[in-house]
Amino acid sequence: MSSSKIEAVIIDDEENSRDSLKGKLDLFCPEIEVVAEADNVDAGYSAILEHEPDVVFLDVKLGSQKGFDVLDKLEKESTGYQSFNIIFITAHDEFAIQAIKFSALDYLLKPIDSEELVKAIRKIETSTKDKSGSPNFDVLLENIRQVTEAPKKIVVPTSDGIHVIKISEILRCESSSNYTKFFLSNERHLLASKTLKEFDMLLSRYQFERIHKSHLVNMNYLKRYVQTDGGYIIMEDGSRIPVANRKKEHLLSILKAL
Repeated sequence: MSSSKIEAVIIDDEENSRDSLKGKLDLFCPEIEVVAEADNVDAGYSAILEHEPDVVFLDVKLGSQKGFDVLDKLEKESTGYQSFNIIFITAHDEFAIQAIKFSALDYLLKPIDSEELVKAIRKIETSTKDKSGSPNFDVLLENIRQVTEAPKKIVVPTSDGIHVIKISEILRCESSSNYTKFFLSNERHLLASKTLKEFDMLLSRYQFERIHKSHLVNMNYLKRYVQTDGGYIIMEDGSRIPVANRKKEHLLSILKAL
Protein backbone atom coordinates (compact mmCIF):
# COMPACT_ATOMS: atom_id res chain seq x y z
CA MET A 1 0.00 0.00 0.00
CA SER A 2 1.28 3.45 -0.84
CA SER A 3 1.13 6.20 1.73
CA SER A 4 -1.88 7.80 0.07
CA LYS A 5 -3.82 4.91 -1.42
CA ILE A 6 -5.69 1.91 -0.03
CA GLU A 7 -5.84 -0.83 -2.65
CA ALA A 8 -9.15 -2.66 -2.97
CA VAL A 9 -10.66 -5.64 -4.76
CA ILE A 10 -14.40 -5.79 -5.41
CA ILE A 11 -16.01 -9.24 -5.65
CA ASP A 12 -19.65 -9.03 -6.74
CA ASP A 13 -21.49 -10.97 -9.44
CA GLU A 14 -23.56 -7.95 -10.52
CA GLU A 15 -21.76 -5.49 -12.78
CA ASN A 16 -24.19 -2.68 -11.89
CA SER A 17 -23.43 -3.16 -8.19
CA ARG A 18 -19.69 -3.04 -8.83
CA ASP A 19 -20.03 0.12 -10.90
CA SER A 20 -22.22 1.75 -8.25
CA LEU A 21 -19.71 0.95 -5.50
CA LYS A 22 -16.80 2.25 -7.60
CA GLY A 23 -18.71 5.46 -8.25
CA LYS A 24 -19.34 6.04 -4.56
CA LEU A 25 -15.74 5.24 -3.69
CA ASP A 26 -14.50 7.74 -6.29
CA LEU A 27 -16.84 10.41 -4.96
CA PHE A 28 -16.63 9.90 -1.20
CA CYS A 29 -13.46 7.85 -0.61
CA PRO A 30 -10.83 8.94 -3.17
CA GLU A 31 -8.10 7.29 -1.08
CA ILE A 32 -9.44 3.90 -2.25
CA GLU A 33 -7.92 2.55 -5.46
CA VAL A 34 -9.82 -0.38 -6.98
CA VAL A 35 -7.11 -2.60 -8.45
CA ALA A 36 -9.29 -5.54 -9.53
CA GLU A 37 -12.86 -6.78 -9.87
CA ALA A 38 -14.29 -10.30 -9.88
CA ASP A 39 -17.72 -11.84 -10.31
CA ASN A 40 -17.22 -15.36 -8.91
CA VAL A 41 -15.34 -17.32 -6.26
CA ASP A 42 -12.41 -18.49 -8.39
CA ALA A 43 -11.84 -15.08 -9.97
CA GLY A 44 -12.06 -13.42 -6.55
CA TYR A 45 -9.57 -15.88 -5.09
CA SER A 46 -7.12 -15.22 -7.94
CA ALA A 47 -7.52 -11.44 -7.67
CA ILE A 48 -6.69 -11.49 -3.97
CA LEU A 49 -3.59 -13.63 -4.49
CA GLU A 50 -2.38 -11.51 -7.40
CA HIS A 51 -2.95 -8.04 -5.95
CA GLU A 52 -2.67 -8.64 -2.17
CA PRO A 53 -5.16 -5.82 -1.51
CA ASP A 54 -5.59 -3.85 1.69
CA VAL A 55 -9.36 -4.34 1.62
CA VAL A 56 -11.80 -6.66 -0.13
CA PHE A 57 -15.43 -5.76 -0.76
CA LEU A 58 -17.11 -9.16 -0.84
CA ASP A 59 -20.73 -9.82 -1.78
CA VAL A 60 -22.29 -12.53 0.40
CA LYS A 61 -24.06 -14.06 -2.62
CA LEU A 62 -22.23 -14.64 -5.89
CA GLY A 63 -24.92 -16.10 -8.12
CA SER A 64 -25.25 -19.75 -7.09
CA GLN A 65 -22.08 -19.44 -4.99
CA LYS A 66 -21.38 -17.77 -1.66
CA GLY A 67 -18.89 -15.03 -0.93
CA PHE A 68 -17.80 -16.94 2.16
CA ASP A 69 -16.45 -19.60 -0.20
CA VAL A 70 -13.72 -17.16 -1.25
CA LEU A 71 -12.42 -17.09 2.32
CA ASP A 72 -12.86 -20.84 2.63
CA LYS A 73 -10.77 -21.37 -0.52
CA LEU A 74 -8.10 -18.97 0.73
CA GLU A 75 -7.94 -20.74 4.08
CA LYS A 76 -7.57 -24.18 2.51
CA GLU A 77 -5.31 -23.37 -0.42
CA SER A 78 -3.25 -20.36 0.57
CA THR A 79 -1.17 -18.96 3.41
CA GLY A 80 -1.51 -15.45 4.80
CA TYR A 81 -5.13 -15.28 3.71
CA GLN A 82 -5.92 -13.06 6.70
CA SER A 83 -3.64 -10.21 5.63
CA PHE A 84 -6.39 -7.94 4.36
CA ASN A 85 -9.40 -6.14 5.73
CA ILE A 86 -12.82 -7.19 4.53
CA ILE A 87 -16.17 -5.45 4.14
CA PHE A 88 -19.09 -7.70 3.28
CA ILE A 89 -21.88 -6.52 1.02
CA THR A 90 -25.26 -8.13 1.55
CA ALA A 91 -28.98 -7.84 1.14
CA HIS A 92 -31.09 -8.66 4.21
CA ASP A 93 -29.62 -12.11 4.79
CA GLU A 94 -30.23 -12.48 8.53
CA PHE A 95 -28.07 -15.58 9.04
CA ALA A 96 -25.14 -14.08 7.15
CA ILE A 97 -25.42 -10.79 9.04
CA GLN A 98 -25.46 -12.61 12.39
CA ALA A 99 -22.36 -14.62 11.48
CA ILE A 100 -20.57 -11.45 10.37
CA LYS A 101 -21.50 -9.58 13.55
CA PHE A 102 -20.33 -12.41 15.80
CA SER A 103 -17.00 -12.29 13.98
CA ALA A 104 -16.60 -8.54 14.61
CA LEU A 105 -16.36 -7.84 10.88
CA ASP A 106 -17.94 -5.01 8.88
CA TYR A 107 -20.78 -5.26 6.40
CA LEU A 108 -22.80 -2.91 4.21
CA LEU A 109 -26.41 -3.43 3.22
CA LYS A 110 -27.52 -3.08 -0.37
CA PRO A 111 -28.21 -0.50 -1.67
CA ILE A 112 -25.04 0.87 -0.11
CA ASP A 113 -25.49 4.02 1.92
CA SER A 114 -22.72 6.56 1.29
CA GLU A 115 -22.37 7.53 4.96
CA GLU A 116 -22.07 3.89 6.06
CA LEU A 117 -19.48 3.32 3.34
CA VAL A 118 -17.38 6.24 4.59
CA LYS A 119 -17.60 4.93 8.19
CA ALA A 120 -16.39 1.50 7.09
CA ILE A 121 -13.47 3.00 5.17
CA ARG A 122 -12.45 5.14 8.17
CA LYS A 123 -12.16 1.92 10.20
CA ILE A 124 -10.01 0.41 7.46
CA GLU A 125 -7.70 3.44 7.50
CA THR A 126 -6.98 2.93 11.19
CA SER A 127 -6.40 -0.81 10.88
CA THR A 128 -4.31 -1.21 7.72
CA LYS A 129 -1.07 -1.13 9.73
CA ASP A 130 -2.27 -3.93 11.98
CA LYS A 131 -4.28 -6.36 9.92
CA SER A 132 -5.48 -8.82 12.51
CA GLY A 133 -8.27 -10.49 10.57
CA SER A 134 -7.22 -14.09 11.08
CA PRO A 135 -9.19 -14.93 14.23
CA ASN A 136 -12.17 -13.01 12.88
CA PHE A 137 -12.10 -14.99 9.62
CA ASP A 138 -11.65 -18.25 11.48
CA VAL A 139 -14.68 -17.60 13.70
CA LEU A 140 -16.75 -16.49 10.71
CA LEU A 141 -15.97 -19.63 8.72
CA GLU A 142 -16.57 -21.91 11.69
CA ASN A 143 -19.94 -20.30 12.43
CA ILE A 144 -20.96 -20.42 8.76
CA ARG A 145 -20.13 -24.14 8.65
CA GLN A 146 -22.35 -24.95 11.61
CA VAL A 147 -25.42 -27.02 10.83
CA THR A 148 -27.56 -25.06 13.31
CA GLU A 149 -28.28 -21.35 12.99
CA ALA A 150 -26.78 -20.50 16.37
CA PRO A 151 -23.18 -19.27 16.16
CA LYS A 152 -20.84 -21.25 18.37
CA LYS A 153 -18.15 -18.65 18.98
CA ILE A 154 -17.83 -14.91 19.27
CA VAL A 155 -14.93 -12.52 18.72
CA VAL A 156 -14.30 -10.26 21.73
CA PRO A 157 -11.95 -7.29 21.21
CA THR A 158 -9.97 -6.22 24.28
CA SER A 159 -7.12 -3.79 24.95
CA ASP A 160 -4.54 -6.57 24.60
CA GLY A 161 -5.88 -8.13 21.40
CA ILE A 162 -8.71 -10.24 20.07
CA HIS A 163 -10.14 -13.18 22.01
CA VAL A 164 -12.22 -15.97 20.50
CA ILE A 165 -14.54 -17.59 23.03
CA LYS A 166 -17.31 -20.15 22.94
CA ILE A 167 -20.74 -18.67 23.59
CA SER A 168 -21.53 -21.64 25.83
CA GLU A 169 -18.67 -20.62 28.14
CA ILE A 170 -20.08 -17.17 28.90
CA LEU A 171 -21.77 -17.11 32.31
CA ARG A 172 -22.60 -13.45 32.32
CA CYS A 173 -21.56 -9.98 31.19
CA GLU A 174 -21.39 -6.86 33.31
CA SER A 175 -21.32 -3.25 32.18
CA SER A 176 -18.28 -1.20 33.12
CA SER A 177 -18.70 2.28 31.67
CA ASN A 178 -18.07 1.89 27.91
CA TYR A 179 -16.59 -1.57 28.44
CA THR A 180 -18.07 -4.98 29.20
CA LYS A 181 -16.64 -7.47 31.66
CA PHE A 182 -17.07 -11.12 30.63
CA PHE A 183 -17.29 -13.82 33.30
CA LEU A 184 -16.50 -17.24 31.80
CA SER A 185 -17.17 -20.75 33.02
CA ASN A 186 -13.47 -21.47 33.57
CA GLU A 187 -13.31 -18.53 36.03
CA ARG A 188 -11.57 -16.39 33.42
CA HIS A 189 -12.44 -12.71 33.02
CA LEU A 190 -12.21 -10.50 29.95
CA LEU A 191 -12.72 -6.76 29.63
CA ALA A 192 -14.17 -6.10 26.19
CA SER A 193 -13.85 -2.74 24.47
CA LYS A 194 -17.54 -2.63 23.53
CA THR A 195 -20.64 -1.66 25.48
CA LEU A 196 -23.02 -4.12 27.12
CA LYS A 197 -25.75 -2.94 24.76
CA GLU A 198 -23.77 -4.16 21.75
CA PHE A 199 -23.33 -7.64 23.25
CA ASP A 200 -26.96 -7.71 24.37
CA MET A 201 -28.01 -7.20 20.75
CA LEU A 202 -25.83 -10.13 19.68
CA LEU A 203 -26.56 -12.60 22.47
CA SER A 204 -30.20 -11.95 23.41
CA ARG A 205 -31.52 -14.61 21.04
CA TYR A 206 -29.23 -17.26 22.52
CA GLN A 207 -30.75 -17.56 25.98
CA PHE A 208 -29.08 -14.45 27.36
CA GLU A 209 -31.29 -12.07 29.33
CA ARG A 210 -30.53 -8.52 30.38
CA ILE A 211 -32.12 -8.69 33.84
CA HIS A 212 -30.61 -5.36 34.91
CA LYS A 213 -29.20 -2.36 33.06
CA SER A 214 -25.70 -3.48 34.09
CA HIS A 215 -26.08 -7.26 33.78
CA LEU A 216 -26.58 -9.73 30.94
CA VAL A 217 -26.78 -13.36 32.06
CA ASN A 218 -26.69 -16.74 30.36
CA MET A 219 -29.89 -18.41 31.55
CA ASN A 220 -28.24 -21.82 31.20
CA TYR A 221 -26.12 -20.95 34.25
CA LEU A 222 -28.93 -19.57 36.42
CA LYS A 223 -29.18 -21.61 39.63
CA ARG A 224 -31.81 -19.83 41.70
CA TYR A 225 -34.07 -16.79 41.84
CA VAL A 226 -34.53 -15.16 45.25
CA GLN A 227 -37.50 -12.80 45.61
CA THR A 228 -36.40 -11.22 48.92
CA ASP A 229 -33.98 -8.30 49.34
CA GLY A 230 -35.26 -6.61 46.23
CA GLY A 231 -34.95 -9.73 44.08
CA TYR A 232 -31.77 -11.29 42.75
CA ILE A 233 -30.52 -14.41 41.02
CA ILE A 234 -27.73 -16.77 42.01
CA MET A 235 -25.54 -18.07 39.22
CA GLU A 236 -23.70 -21.40 39.19
CA ASP A 237 -20.45 -19.63 40.07
CA GLY A 238 -22.09 -18.27 43.22
CA SER A 239 -22.44 -14.70 42.02
CA ARG A 240 -25.55 -12.74 43.01
CA ILE A 241 -27.04 -10.51 40.33
CA PRO A 242 -29.79 -7.96 41.08
CA VAL A 243 -32.98 -8.08 39.04
CA ALA A 244 -34.49 -4.77 37.97
CA ASN A 245 -38.10 -4.26 39.01
CA ARG A 246 -39.26 -3.94 35.42
CA LYS A 247 -37.55 -7.24 34.57
CA LYS A 248 -39.01 -9.40 37.38
CA GLU A 249 -42.25 -10.34 35.67
CA HIS A 250 -40.43 -11.24 32.46
CA LEU A 251 -37.86 -13.31 34.36
CA LEU A 252 -40.59 -15.21 36.22
CA SER A 253 -42.35 -16.00 32.94
CA ILE A 254 -39.12 -17.41 31.54
CA LEU A 255 -38.50 -19.54 34.61
CA LYS A 256 -42.03 -20.92 34.55
CA ALA A 257 -41.57 -21.92 30.91
CA LEU A 258 -38.41 -23.91 31.63
